[in-house]
Amino acid sequence: MSERLKTLVDACRAAVTSADPVGGVRAALTLLGEEPDKAIAEIPDFEGEDYVLHRSDDLSVFIVRQAPNTAGPPHDHGMTAVISMLEGVEIHRRYRRDGDRIALEREQTAAPGGVLVLAPRDVHAIANPDDAPSLGVHVYFGDIVGIERTLWDTGTGEAMAFTLPDYERRVTPYR
Repeated sequence: MSERLKTLVDACRAAVTSADPVGGVRAALTLLGEEPDKAIAEIPDFEGEDYVLHRSDDLSVFIVRQAPNTAGPPHDHGMTAVISMLEGVEIHRRYRRDGDRIALEREQTAAPGGVLVLAPRDVHAIANPDDAPSLGVHVYFGDIVGIERTLWDTGTGEAMAFTLPDYERRVTPYR
Protein backbone atom coordinates (compact mmCIF):
# COMPACT_ATOMS: atom_id res chain seq x y z
CA MET A 1 0.00 0.00 0.00
CA SER A 2 1.29 3.48 -0.83
CA GLU A 3 2.41 5.82 1.95
CA ARG A 4 -0.51 8.21 1.29
CA LEU A 5 -3.12 5.44 1.57
CA LYS A 6 -1.36 3.94 4.61
CA THR A 7 -1.48 7.37 6.27
CA LEU A 8 -5.22 7.57 5.55
CA VAL A 9 -5.87 4.14 7.08
CA ASP A 10 -3.69 4.92 10.11
CA ALA A 11 -5.54 8.22 10.67
CA CYS A 12 -8.91 6.47 10.40
CA ARG A 13 -7.78 3.74 12.82
CA ALA A 14 -6.73 6.39 15.34
CA ALA A 15 -9.93 8.37 14.82
CA VAL A 16 -12.30 5.45 15.40
CA THR A 17 -11.16 5.15 19.03
CA SER A 18 -10.91 8.90 19.66
CA ALA A 19 -13.35 11.24 21.40
CA ASP A 20 -14.52 12.50 17.97
CA PRO A 21 -14.35 9.63 15.47
CA VAL A 22 -16.40 11.37 12.76
CA GLY A 23 -14.31 14.53 13.05
CA GLY A 24 -11.08 12.56 12.86
CA VAL A 25 -12.14 10.59 9.78
CA ARG A 26 -13.51 13.76 8.17
CA ALA A 27 -10.13 15.46 8.71
CA ALA A 28 -8.24 12.50 7.22
CA LEU A 29 -10.50 12.42 4.15
CA THR A 30 -10.28 16.19 3.72
CA LEU A 31 -6.49 15.98 3.78
CA LEU A 32 -6.50 13.16 1.22
CA GLY A 33 -8.89 15.16 -0.98
CA GLU A 34 -6.60 18.19 -1.11
CA GLU A 35 -4.52 16.41 -3.74
CA PRO A 36 -6.97 13.96 -5.34
CA ASP A 37 -4.80 13.34 -8.42
CA LYS A 38 -1.92 12.15 -6.23
CA ALA A 39 -4.24 9.89 -4.24
CA ILE A 40 -5.80 8.46 -7.42
CA ALA A 41 -2.34 7.76 -8.87
CA GLU A 42 -1.51 5.64 -5.82
CA ILE A 43 -4.63 3.45 -5.96
CA PRO A 44 -3.73 0.08 -7.47
CA ASP A 45 -5.63 -1.15 -10.50
CA PHE A 46 -8.52 -3.27 -9.29
CA GLU A 47 -11.40 -5.26 -10.70
CA GLY A 48 -15.00 -4.57 -9.77
CA GLU A 49 -16.40 -1.71 -7.76
CA ASP A 50 -14.63 -2.01 -4.40
CA TYR A 51 -11.02 -2.12 -3.29
CA VAL A 52 -10.42 -2.85 0.40
CA LEU A 53 -7.75 -0.70 2.04
CA HIS A 54 -8.57 -1.93 5.56
CA ARG A 55 -11.12 -4.23 7.16
CA SER A 56 -11.43 -5.06 10.84
CA ASP A 57 -14.19 -5.41 13.44
CA ASP A 58 -14.21 -1.68 14.16
CA LEU A 59 -13.27 -0.11 10.79
CA SER A 60 -13.59 -0.69 7.06
CA VAL A 61 -11.94 1.60 4.49
CA PHE A 62 -12.88 1.01 0.86
CA ILE A 63 -12.13 2.67 -2.44
CA VAL A 64 -15.48 2.60 -4.28
CA ARG A 65 -15.80 2.94 -8.04
CA GLN A 66 -19.34 3.57 -9.31
CA ALA A 67 -19.95 2.64 -12.94
CA PRO A 68 -21.04 5.44 -15.28
CA ASN A 69 -24.74 6.23 -15.61
CA THR A 70 -25.84 3.78 -12.90
CA ALA A 71 -27.98 3.93 -9.78
CA GLY A 72 -27.78 1.46 -6.93
CA PRO A 73 -30.73 0.42 -4.79
CA PRO A 74 -31.54 1.91 -1.37
CA HIS A 75 -29.71 0.29 1.53
CA ASP A 76 -28.46 0.98 5.03
CA HIS A 77 -25.07 0.37 6.57
CA GLY A 78 -26.00 -0.36 10.17
CA MET A 79 -23.06 1.82 11.23
CA THR A 80 -21.73 5.31 10.71
CA ALA A 81 -20.23 5.92 7.25
CA VAL A 82 -18.09 8.83 6.10
CA ILE A 83 -17.71 9.30 2.34
CA SER A 84 -15.44 11.52 0.27
CA MET A 85 -15.07 11.68 -3.48
CA LEU A 86 -11.75 11.73 -5.31
CA GLU A 87 -13.09 11.83 -8.87
CA GLY A 88 -16.54 12.38 -10.36
CA VAL A 89 -19.69 12.68 -8.29
CA GLU A 90 -22.06 10.46 -6.36
CA ILE A 91 -25.65 11.47 -5.98
CA HIS A 92 -26.94 10.19 -2.67
CA ARG A 93 -30.68 9.71 -2.60
CA ARG A 94 -31.61 9.90 1.06
CA TYR A 95 -34.71 8.04 2.27
CA ARG A 96 -36.72 8.19 5.45
CA ARG A 97 -38.05 5.02 7.01
CA ASP A 98 -41.83 4.68 7.00
CA GLY A 99 -42.53 1.42 8.86
CA ASP A 100 -41.06 -1.38 6.75
CA ARG A 101 -40.99 0.85 3.69
CA ILE A 102 -38.97 3.90 2.72
CA ALA A 103 -39.80 7.19 1.02
CA LEU A 104 -37.41 9.43 -0.91
CA GLU A 105 -36.62 12.48 1.20
CA ARG A 106 -33.89 14.37 -0.68
CA GLU A 107 -30.80 14.14 -2.84
CA GLN A 108 -27.27 15.25 -1.99
CA THR A 109 -24.34 15.46 -4.36
CA ALA A 110 -20.94 14.35 -3.12
CA ALA A 111 -18.16 15.88 -5.21
CA PRO A 112 -14.38 15.98 -4.80
CA GLY A 113 -13.42 17.97 -1.73
CA GLY A 114 -16.67 17.31 0.11
CA VAL A 115 -17.38 14.85 2.90
CA LEU A 116 -20.75 13.20 3.56
CA VAL A 117 -21.67 11.50 6.85
CA LEU A 118 -24.36 8.81 7.18
CA ALA A 119 -25.75 7.70 10.55
CA PRO A 120 -26.20 3.96 11.27
CA ARG A 121 -29.94 3.90 10.44
CA ASP A 122 -29.74 6.23 7.42
CA VAL A 123 -30.99 4.76 4.16
CA HIS A 124 -29.45 5.94 0.93
CA ALA A 125 -28.80 4.96 -2.66
CA ILE A 126 -25.80 6.00 -4.74
CA ALA A 127 -26.03 7.11 -8.34
CA ASN A 128 -23.41 8.22 -10.85
CA PRO A 129 -24.99 10.49 -13.49
CA ASP A 130 -21.77 10.93 -15.49
CA ASP A 131 -20.34 9.14 -18.52
CA ALA A 132 -17.19 8.20 -16.58
CA PRO A 133 -16.76 6.15 -13.41
CA SER A 134 -16.66 7.95 -10.08
CA LEU A 135 -14.09 7.15 -7.43
CA GLY A 136 -14.55 7.73 -3.72
CA VAL A 137 -13.35 6.66 -0.31
CA HIS A 138 -15.97 5.09 1.97
CA VAL A 139 -15.07 4.68 5.63
CA TYR A 140 -17.34 2.55 7.82
CA PHE A 141 -17.17 2.38 11.61
CA GLY A 142 -17.29 -1.42 11.73
CA ASP A 143 -16.94 -4.49 9.54
CA ILE A 144 -19.24 -3.52 6.65
CA VAL A 145 -18.96 -6.98 5.11
CA GLY A 146 -19.73 -8.89 8.29
CA ILE A 147 -22.81 -6.99 9.48
CA GLU A 148 -26.47 -7.71 8.78
CA ARG A 149 -27.91 -4.91 6.68
CA THR A 150 -31.10 -4.08 4.81
CA LEU A 151 -31.72 -3.53 1.10
CA TRP A 152 -34.91 -2.16 -0.44
CA ASP A 153 -36.37 -2.89 -3.86
CA THR A 154 -37.25 0.47 -5.45
CA GLY A 155 -40.03 -1.03 -7.54
CA THR A 156 -41.91 -2.84 -4.79
CA GLY A 157 -40.59 -1.04 -1.72
CA GLU A 158 -39.85 -4.46 -0.24
CA ALA A 159 -37.22 -4.62 2.49
CA MET A 160 -34.90 -7.63 2.47
CA ALA A 161 -31.61 -8.76 3.90
CA PHE A 162 -28.67 -7.17 2.09
CA THR A 163 -26.64 -9.49 -0.08
CA LEU A 164 -24.18 -8.38 -2.74
CA PRO A 165 -25.89 -10.43 -5.51
CA ASP A 166 -29.29 -8.87 -4.62
CA TYR A 167 -27.70 -5.41 -4.61
CA GLU A 168 -26.04 -5.96 -7.99
CA ARG A 169 -29.29 -7.28 -9.55
CA ARG A 170 -31.03 -4.05 -8.55
CA VAL A 171 -28.51 -1.64 -10.07
CA THR A 172 -30.28 0.30 -12.83
CA PRO A 173 -29.39 2.95 -15.41
CA TYR A 174 -29.32 6.44 -13.89
CA ARG A 175 -32.44 8.48 -14.63
